[in-house]
Amino acid sequence: MRIVHAVRRLVCAVTAAVALAPAGHAVAAEPKVRIALVAETAGAVPGATVHVALKQTITPGWHTYWRNPGDSGEATTIRWTLPAGWRAGEIIWPTPERQQVAPTIVNYGYNGEVLLPTPVEVPADAAVGERVTLTAAASWLVCSDICIPEQGVASLTLPVVAGRPTVDRRDGEAVRQALAAAPRPVGLTASFDQVGGRLRLAAVGPELTGVDLAGTYFFPFDGSALNHSGSQAIERGAEGLTLSLEPGYAFQGSQPPSALSGVLALASGRAFELTATPGPPPAGAHGLGPPPARASDGEPLPAEQDLGLPLALMFALLGGLILNLMPCVFPILSMKAAALAGHAHEQTAARGQALAFGAGVLATFLLLGGAVVALQSAGQAVGWGFQLQSPAVVAGLALLMLLVALNLSGVFHAGGGVQNLGGEAAAGRGGASGAFLTGVLAVVVAAPCTAPFMAGAMGFALTQPAPVTLLIFAALAVGFALPFVLLGFSPALLRRLPRPGPWMEGLRRLLALPMYGTALWLAWVFAQQAGEAALAGLFAGGLLTAFAAWLWGVRQRSGGPRAPLATAALAALAAAVVAPVLALRSTPPESGEGASIETARAVLPGEPFTPERLAALRAEGRPVFVNLTADWCVTCKVNEASALSSARVAQAFREHQVAYLVGDWTRRDAVIARTLAEHGRAGVPLYLVYAPGVDRPAVLPQLLTEGMVVAAVREAAAARATAAVKAPART
Repeated sequence: MRIVHAVRRLVCAVTAAVALAPAGHAVAAEPKVRIALVAETAGAVPGATVHVALKQTITPGWHTYWRNPGDSGEATTIRWTLPAGWRAGEIIWPTPERQQVAPTIVNYGYNGEVLLPTPVEVPADAAVGERVTLTAAASWLVCSDICIPEQGVASLTLPVVAGRPTVDRRDGEAVRQALAAAPRPVGLTASFDQVGGRLRLAAVGPELTGVDLAGTYFFPFDGSALNHSGSQAIERGAEGLTLSLEPGYAFQGSQPPSALSGVLALASGRAFELTATPGPPPAGAHGLGPPPARASDGEPLPAEQDLGLPLALMFALLGGLILNLMPCVFPILSMKAAALAGHAHEQTAARGQALAFGAGVLATFLLLGGAVVALQSAGQAVGWGFQLQSPAVVAGLALLMLLVALNLSGVFHAGGGVQNLGGEAAAGRGGASGAFLTGVLAVVVAAPCTAPFMAGAMGFALTQPAPVTLLIFAALAVGFALPFVLLGFSPALLRRLPRPGPWMEGLRRLLALPMYGTALWLAWVFAQQAGEAALAGLFAGGLLTAFAAWLWGVRQRSGGPRAPLATAALAALAAAVVAPVLALRSTPPESGEGASIETARAVLPGEPFTPERLAALRAEGRPVFVNLTADWCVTCKVNEASALSSARVAQAFREHQVAYLVGDWTRRDAVIARTLAEHGRAGVPLYLVYAPGVDRPAVLPQLLTEGMVVAAVREAAAARATAAVKAPART
């Protein structure tokens, strides 16, 4: 690989020189980089060090290279001619910029104007009053679509002075700023190891505590240490971070490097030199999850903005409001509406129910937020809807929804009369306790949905300290509960609702239908997660649940306590819960791609998402559409059944040779969780469109339309055509 790099750079330089130099000339007539030699101070002090910098002024659209140029290029070199006794040290390299010149070629270098300071030691016997000339003969490679080797000579005359010299009036402050911004060792504790084919670099230290780590990037000194075009996934820790890197060929032999050195650059502009030694990550280097991802230029991506707390709270409030309109919560909210209708002309009861419902919503959101914080602290990659990634939880919810539906159908009663319809249906009780548990259930079944504005708020929440995370979950709860709380406290609106009557019994039966549908849908999700054999266990549990409900109803209708019936009902219900659990224990989970990918394949010809497959497709120069989805995500399924299933969309994918990758998050998957976090998301759906030659993907909205998908595909194809035109000229 080192030979390949050397040959590539040599070919680049020779081709440029031959193509651009007229006959009889060695270099291009018009240089792309102009140089000058500048100093920090206006004089040099005997026995001290003076910093002298080579200033490169680079033509717009061109760039030079860092000490490790990356996959191609050559670093600037300087040969010094100094008076006797004067000695020049090594270049103090500024933090470079990451330059994606092709899907698989990444370079490190500089644009515009750059200062390359060098410390020059002044001998103690230098004569005060003497004027000395320092000369630098520099050579560099400057590239755009082509590369040109250039060279030049610059000189600087300085007086030798006694005492503290003054800052050079012209360029001294710029040199000082370059020195202050240059990466320096600050005593970071760092280690590296290899896990699952990835290189894990971990670092801790005061400089990495309590700062924004989004967009942090590691530039290795050794060009063979990493695959420069590989991803660098970040995981925060209490005292630092851990980077997941793609190792280079230096780690492919039997003797991997004994140290890994380079520059750790933060998006804020601060950068530190570090040297990592082999070993496990130091304490405090991981466990708090990934920070919001940033683009290669350090700016937040549109769909992954670091919102800031006030905006995140507003987005959470709006997302909670809109969540009431999502299809997954309609069955529960319709029951709550019916309950308020039953108290429409009883102001005190309506207010009590509204407050109890809001309290249930708030408590459940805070409980979910606390669970997310705890799991992240334990090193788990979780996000919104994480509980539905557990087949056991899905099975339990399916049985609970079946019980609610049977209650609404009149198989058994769990409280007073029809006036307590919402509460008793949801929780088996009337009054405030029933309303509270209705709120709990509403939040639980809302997890498969992600409303607009929620994605940004949740992405921000999961990268913050625990108090901030819980505060944003609380704002989401307030937005979710607000419509029903306001309805309960609005006499004018309540008076518009019809008075209780026989019509409510018919509504009760009608509302049972969406609850049966919810139970069936959850059973389907369970089948995708655990397989057909486990589904048989869930069906057995459903049958036992129905039998238990019937027995309980018989006991109620008998007019008095019937201990044998009650005991049999409870035993049947316990067996109903055990049946799917036993089926899960005896059925190995499906590996690799889930059934949701098969469903997606019926819509569009696709394949499972992996970062490696994405990189390979992009290296081929193909547009790529990434669909991160889950079987329990209602929004995902709506999009796949509408926007992603039309003949027009399929034709656009075929016409423009768009690769379709499906990431299935139905079961917990750390790779997909990390990908979501890299784009500032805490849950699915996430739709990414990668255009050839463009580093940043386009992030589509969570609610898709056919025209939106076709337009994104065409735009990516247009970028592909542009990249194809430029490709022959790229060196």
